[in-house]
Amino acid sequence: MAAAERATRTPLGLSVGVGAAAVVAAALVAAAVPAAHQVWRWEAVAAAVAVAAALTVDGPAMAVVVPLAWLVTDGFLENRLGQLTWHGPTDLSLILLLSAAAGFGLGIGRVGQLRRGRRRRRR
Repeated sequence: MAAAERATRTPLGLSVGVGAAAVVAAALVAAAVPAAHQVWRWEAVAAAVAVAAALTVDGPAMAVVVPLAWLVTDGFLENRLGQLTWHGPTDLSLILLLSAAAGFGLGIGRVGQLRRGRRRRRR
């Protein structure tokens, strides 16, 4: 990584904070969805992870945010009052969904960075 790129990069803690805030906000919204619609609740959190990833374009931060999103989803949307339990294939599906959302968001964010860079070079 070049020194100029390192100097303009957002600190890891801020990127993790953006992701954590997005996850908590999405969990609050998802809590209003009836428990019978579990997948819709997960998708709200996954969308928040994807948006945070696209905004920050910070892979290491998403490596922290995805487990945090799983903990919040498992503790407050699957179970109650923060109780963490392992549900086998269901939790594996959730982890894959959150990881895919982070990867998708990082890809979209990187494409946006490249497009902005090309526009700047044209001017």
